[in-house]
Amino acid sequence: MNDTTLTLWGAGTMRTHRPLWFAEEMGLRYEHMPIQPRTGETKTDAYLAINPRHKVPALVHGDVVLTESAAILNYMNESFPAPANIFVAQTTLQRSTLLEWCFFSMTELDAIGIYSIRRHEDLAEIYGASEVAAASGREYFRYQLDRMEETIKGKGEFLMGEKFSIADVLLKSNLDAAVRYNIELSPFFSEWSERLGAREAYQKTLAMNYGS
Repeated sequence: MNDTTLTLWGAGTMRTHRPLWFAEEMGLRYEHMPIQPRTGETKTDAYLAINPRHKVPALVHGDVVLTESAAILNYMNESFPAPANIFVAQTTLQRSTLLEWCFFSMTELDAIGIYSIRRHEDLAEIYGASEVAAASGREYFRYQLDRMEETIKGKGEFLMGEKFSIADVLLKSNLDAAVRYNIELSPFFSEWSERLGAREAYQKTLAMNYGS
C-alpha cells in the first residue's frame, strides 16, 4: 500500500498546511485536493464519506483515512522511508518524547490558546465576540511558550535534536498563527520560526495552501 498515492484534502488553514509541508519534507507522492472550510466544499457527499464532521485536513491512502493533522503527520512519518534529515522515533522513549511535544502544540498552544482567539474574533458570528476570552487565549499562549523557551534552547537545532520532526511542523504552525493574531514572540522564537520558514518545502506548500 505504500506505493499508493496519498490524497491530502484541504487548504486555507494552518492545520491543512501541516500535512502538505511534511509530505514535501518526506518526499512523498501525493495529490492535493484544495477544498476549504466554511465554503460548502467540505459538505459534498464525496467529502462527507471521508469525514462526516466535514472538517479538513484529511488523508486518504488506500483504505486508510485520517482526519486530524497530528495523526496524519505521525502516519506519514512512520509509514514511509524517511530522508536522513527527518527524525523517526526508534524507541518508546523517543516516541513518547516526540508525542509530548506534539501534544503540547496541539493542546496548550492550538486548542486552548489559538482557537480561543479564533472562536471569539474570526468566528464571533458563530460563537459570540468576547474580548476577555480572546485576551485570555493570547495570555495563555504566550505564558506556555515562555515556560518552554529554555528547554527548547537546550534541544539543539530542532525539538528532537539535530533532525527535523513532525513536532517542529506543529510548533511552527502555531508560531505562524501567533503572528497572525498579534501575539508577540520572544527574539528566540522569532528567529526559530524564521529559520524553519525558510525551508524550501515550507515555502512551496505555503503557496499551495494559501493560494499565493
